[in-house]
Amino acid sequence: MPGMGETLAVTGLHPVGRGVERPEHVMVAGDGRVFASDKASAVAELIDEHTVRHIGEAGGEPNGIALDRNGHFLIANFGSSVLQDLDPQTGEIATLLSGQLDGRPLRWLNFVLVDSTGALWCSVSTIAEDLMDTIARGTADGFIFRVAPDRQSAQVVAEKVNFPNCMALDRNEDYLYVVRTVQADVVRFPIEGETLGPPERFGPPLGGRHPDEYGPDAGRFLADPQVGRRWGMADGCAFDAEGNLWVTLVLANRIVAISPDGTATVVLDDPEGALLKSPTSIAWGGHDMRDIYIGSITTPYVLKGRSSAPGLPLIHQR
Repeated sequence: MPGMGETLAVTGLHPVGRGVERPEHVMVAGDGRVFASDKASAVAELIDEHTVRHIGEAGGEPNGIALDRNGHFLIANFGSSVLQDLDPQTGEIATLLSGQLDGRPLRWLNFVLVDSTGALWCSVSTIAEDLMDTIARGTADGFIFRVAPDRQSAQVVAEKVNFPNCMALDRNEDYLYVVRTVQADVVRFPIEGETLGPPERFGPPLGGRHPDEYGPDAGRFLADPQVGRRWGMADGCAFDAEGNLWVTLVLANRIVAISPDGTATVVLDDPEGALLKSPTSIAWGGHDMRDIYIGSITTPYVLKGRSSAPGLPLIHQR
């Protein structure tokens, strides 16, 4: 099977970019520079282990980030109801979308992805005011919207999605792959022009939550780290060059890879979070696309290592 004939592995993990704050999403530019979302500014360039360059001032919690064809960063600002455009040369931030879309609040805007046409695909995890209540109850009220390449219009393309988070496109952009955090799994939507077809599960469940662990008292279960590890809570995702979708499990401190045939293999597992702690995103770079970077919502740095499989170049890396 392509990409799974050899054991997928990551070696040499070590911190880079100490001083970045809440680096939920990490990405590598086409010229090899490494960036991460940064609560202390907007986006931070990670220059070496102890050096970061803070860019802009976004406010809120910059979450998913992407690079567009103009070299600007797009920022899904979690909890702030705003999709932002950051000019890295000037640090200027413009608002692309704010407040609501077709009556649906954008408060929990989670992720933004650029496709080869320049369109933006964005996930909103829930329309509820109380994020933790949605997680506790497992409410499927998130949605996905698409911003046209000219950015003059936006439309909802999928509704009633269970806590959509990170997203990825396969090499040919046939499908939009969406991580569902609370379900701890991945679904994929066929891309049908400017909209999406019905979703299908891709790969197995990556966590296990018992039916009696849903409801207003779910927080007491999460107080037990063992329960959190079992729930897993899927978060970030990215494709390698062989078509395996790597997915982070933020509460399990684990990364798995789902092969094209839907089989899941554990790549990294650090139950106690000694090194891999609350992983939330994956990015590849380097001359051979085997440098791998892992973001986190709880560490003031990003992990860098070497991957046995090269990453699939994103649109801005091609």
